Amino acid sequence: MADDYQYEEEYTMEQHYEQDSELSAQEIDPATMVVDIQTPMGPIVVNMKQLEDAKNAVVATRAKQSVLPLGDRMMNEFIGSKHKRDSRYWRGKLGVLMKIHFDLYLADEFEVVEEFMVDQGKLRAAIHESIELHDGQRQRFLAAGTRFYQSKTEKDHHLVTVSSVDHDGDQRISVYTSTRTSVNVHGKSADDLISDVEFDFYQNGILKGAFFDLQYNFISRDKQIDDLIAWDENVKEALWKDIISFQKAMPQLRASGVPNSRGVILAGPPGTGKTMIAKWLAAHSDITCVLISAEMITGRNDIKSCFEMARKLSPTLLIIEDIDTAGALDRRASDHPLLGEFLQSMDGIVPNHGVITLATTNHSNKIDPAIADRPGRFDRIIEVGLPGKDQRFHIFHHLLKKLDLSRNVTLEVKEKLAKMTEGLTGAWIRAVVQDSLILALSKEKNKIGKEHLFDALKDVMQRRGMAYRGRTLRPSTSQSQGRCLCPVNELMD
Repeated sequence: MADDYQYEEEYTMEQHYEQDSELSAQEIDPATMVVDIQTPMGPIVVNMKQLEDAKNAVVATRAKQSVLPLGDRMMNEFIGSKHKRDSRYWRGKLGVLMKIHFDLYLADEFEVVEEFMVDQGKLRAAIHESIELHDGQRQRFLAAGTRFYQSKTEKDHHLVTVSSVDHDGDQRISVYTSTRTSVNVHGKSADDLISDVEFDFYQNGILKGAFFDLQYNFISRDKQIDDLIAWDENVKEALWKDIISFQKAMPQLRASGVPNSRGVILAGPPGTGKTMIAKWLAAHSDITCVLISAEMITGRNDIKSCFEMARKLSPTLLIIEDIDTAGALDRRASDHPLLGEFLQSMDGIVPNHGVITLATTNHSNKIDPAIADRPGRFDRIIEVGLPGKDQRFHIFHHLLKKLDLSRNVTLEVKEKLAKMTEGLTGAWIRAVVQDSLILALSKEKNKIGKEHLFDALKDVMQRRGMAYRGRTLRPSTSQSQGRCLCPVNELMD
């Protein structure tokens, strides 16, 4: 290292300039443009043509990079080169509904002056799609494309929105605004436009007060469903008091500082009409109703998201079908991964103001005390038992009145059928009626006779015995806790 340092000290600036003079005097081969340079570190060969070509290539690359894409150039011309961007995405159909609401939110104060999309450097028409909403109606929306908006009152107030679909199917909206001009929408800065639209969506959008499932498919409310249920009046009264009347009291409870959330479990054997009852409650509710099947719940985040959405849309009736199949009621279930999440969601740090949770289960004996034995969670359990004789008669009468019957199907026959079907659910009684029709048609009869009904009953009782072999169903009557009801679903849709 000392020798090297000494060598550098002996190499003076005079020697450097002398070498430059020698270099200028050297002959350069015009054919090859190769220059030999003598340096203290040894000779260096420089191909001047290659050097010039490399410099030109770098300059050309820089020139290409400075050219903005077409969409960016158009945006800069519309809102200026200095702009801010905000972006958000939503999953699946929720994102589509959010895009529709976004257009409605802007429509009062802004107008679209240009709409397009850029594909491979060329302007093309934006992509529109449609989605089914209430009662089969379809709504068109911008799926992918750019819109230039101009204020209807302040012509120099502009903003740009870009609708797109991410690679995983999420629906995305991006908003661009100028940094030099303050733009307001509904009296608020457009810098927070996406958050403002999302808040308004849950307060005034299409989901508010609607009846839909977790996949955002809308469900019709039909109050005639009341005619399809063979009610026990005690059960009907309990449901009306605990859910329908409670909805009307929720605002006053909240104002008084009293919790206005509630959890109700509807328990009973399969086929006793729990789902039908839940839809009846939704039909008579004037608040948001969300129907969730257990198979829609695939993880803990799904449960958390359900309750978050219910709070945003409150007051809300959250209906969870067959909650026991999700392993959320029984601590003895393997690992019970969802039990804690349900407990946290129903009675955690964030209060569920204005949320009524109605869960159905086939196994009331498996309900964990941590859920049922504490107010604020599922503090009410309503047992839905097997139909009594009068209810079974009502079910037969309701189903058979839709069909062509022989004269020998009298009220006495229906009474006898009701007496013989003790222990059957409404679903099994429906099977009796359906099988009797099939038997009549197989014998080329246009009308159902009592012989077809009794033969069908015999067949159903045999099949029911096979289905419940090794299991015990607890039959109930109208005097058993007053908790008996059963649906009389329509025989054929």
